Amino acid sequence: MRFARTALGLLLTLIGLVVGVAGAAAAFWLVGPDNTISTGGRALTSDGVAVVTAPDLLDRHGPTLRVSVTGPKPVFVGIAQDLDVADYLNGAAHTRVIRYDVPSTISTQTMRGFEHKLTPPGDLDWWVAKSGGNGNQSIAWPMQDGRYSVVVMNADGTPAVDANVSFGIELHRSFGISLLILGAGIVALALGIALAFRRSPSHTTDELLVPVATAVALSTAAPARETSPFAPADDVPAYRAPEVVADEATEKLAVIAQPKPSSAAQLQTEPPVRPTRPARPLAGIQPLRSAPMLMTPAEVARAKSRATLPTSSSPTPQLTPATSFAAPTPLAPATSAAAMPVTVSTTTFADQASAAPTPPAETLPLMESPEFSKSDEAVKRTAALLASGALLLTATSCGLMPPKNNLTVPDRRPAVTVADAKAVVTKYNELNNKANQTRDNKLAATIEAEPTLAQTLAGYQIGRKLDAAGKTIGKPFTFTDPVVGAPEFTAYPMRFVVTTGVSNSAGTRQLGVWQRESAGAPWLLTHSVYPGPSIDLPSMDGVRTPSRADVANLATHPTAVAPTLAAYLSGGPKAAEAKLFTASPGTTKLLEQRAKSKVADAAQPYIAAVTDTYKPTGTPVTFMTADGEGLVFLTLTEQYLQRVEPGSNAYWTSGEATAFSSMVKFTQTLHQDYLHQIALVIPAKTTGGPIRILSMDGQLVGAGGS
Repeated sequence: MRFARTALGLLLTLIGLVVGVAGAAAAFWLVGPDNTISTGGRALTSDGVAVVTAPDLLDRHGPTLRVSVTGPKPVFVGIAQDLDVADYLNGAAHTRVIRYDVPSTISTQTMRGFEHKLTPPGDLDWWVAKSGGNGNQSIAWPMQDGRYSVVVMNADGTPAVDANVSFGIELHRSFGISLLILGAGIVALALGIALAFRRSPSHTTDELLVPVATAVALSTAAPARETSPFAPADDVPAYRAPEVVADEATEKLAVIAQPKPSSAAQLQTEPPVRPTRPARPLAGIQPLRSAPMLMTPAEVARAKSRATLPTSSSPTPQLTPATSFAAPTPLAPATSAAAMPVTVSTTTFADQASAAPTPPAETLPLMESPEFSKSDEAVKRTAALLASGALLLTATSCGLMPPKNNLTVPDRRPAVTVADAKAVVTKYNELNNKANQTRDNKLAATIEAEPTLAQTLAGYQIGRKLDAAGKTIGKPFTFTDPVVGAPEFTAYPMRFVVTTGVSNSAGTRQLGVWQRESAGAPWLLTHSVYPGPSIDLPSMDGVRTPSRADVANLATHPTAVAPTLAAYLSGGPKAAEAKLFTASPGTTKLLEQRAKSKVADAAQPYIAAVTDTYKPTGTPVTFMTADGEGLVFLTLTEQYLQRVEPGSNAYWTSGEATAFSSMVKFTQTLHQDYLHQIALVIPAKTTGGPIRILSMDGQLVGAGGS
């Protein structure tokens, strides 16, 4: 079992050494007291507009990712979802980091494309973490489940990126756990050394036990002094043979040999003495070591018996019935060698023959050996200690390993955060008032898109024509108290809905749609209507993009609403489609005005007939409310047409139409073109009812004739 113990000790020593070195390296080289595993600074360059990590590199979530960037020019570093980054860099040349090998090997891939300037990344709001400007830039981001990428760019969005980048992951309690692993390695190393080089303890008997049948004392006069081969060379003092006793537990015999004062040789046989208590060993007598384990009982008995030697230099007598042999006894000093008494204990061959027969040889099984049992117990305890330590290290180490990302659905996120949406509205208020005061088309185009932009630009054209001095420019106003509905999207374009108050019109609410066409584009106001105070607007909570199931549950498909509404408006209140709608106050007022205009214009001598026709244009934008209804924004064009009497000439002489066509004579028709934005609610099939028109807001966008 010593071999097994030594082998186990060496194995444990090796394991402790490896674990200790690994713990020390992790604590003081890889992690450090800040609990951060860092790659160190690496130079990353790109001829394109950005250096970006592949989303597969950030495939775990939980720990904090730290990125530090320095460069010769103002730099930007940001983290965002892959759906935003991929759309932002779509078609642009950039460099992608596709692999990282511990400790510091980074592999990149060049993505070809255009190399013109992109929208400055700091102007975009979809970064989950960002930092830009002069000097060193750094960000810290708790990694989330999903597909995310790190982007390093020039702060102005220009190509040719040159930066020194350092990535680090902060693992909570990693330094302490590394120290724990180091301590476990040291303990295992010490335990292994102790097992490998430990010596077995010596086993001794309490006394020398000699089983004999009889004890005979013999006194005789020796012709000369004889010494025992075990005595020292010099004179040996008087010696008394040891008192050999038997332990009660083992029931062994004792032989007592005493020197006699008589000079005559006597033979005295004494029976074995059974002491009442274990006798103490005599002074000066060293007990013999016990027999080694794994011996037969007969071998054990022979090993424990005293050896016998002849009393003279004559040859060793043969063991016959008439011959006796005696063990030499140390001699006491005397004035005459002939008068020296000698006490000898002898045992005859007949006595040995009459003794009990020697039991047959028997070998103890290995599993019953006491030493095997002790070694086996030590091995078991060591194995239990190793198992406990391994379990502890596994548990603590597993705590360090962040879980892998497990999102299987496509990337999706809310179009905007509430804070960012309010920031968009605030920016719009500022730029919109500046554009309105100067009738600046370019500035308006930075905050609005079709169809709202078309209405705004038409109003600017009319104002510049009819109010060149700018006397009728309206007072500045702002959208107040925005309430945001931000549905989730998986691709661009993205949209969100806002209802606000209007600072210069108490009781009026504005209902608008903001859209971002691509990740690098700004948020633009695309649809904007002004429902009256009596209109009950749907809640913005829970607004979402419609699924196929949502559309199927609506009473009318959104794409079918626009043609139906156009037929209703073209035919007026008496149209068959009118029963499908609940008109808003503004819609009712518009139809009444158009009816009056038809009568008045038809009465003119140069006008033969008047028609008013609505047509759908563009694609409806649909959202689902929490009530399962469809909130739809759509656009209609209206052409108010006057047919000229044959032989007559007609032209616009007054009004807003002159801004687009003034003093131009037409012989066939005159027309005015309007663009209407409409917001309505389509009920669900389960609730039924008419389609509710929330608001209908138009703007003259052209005029002319033929």
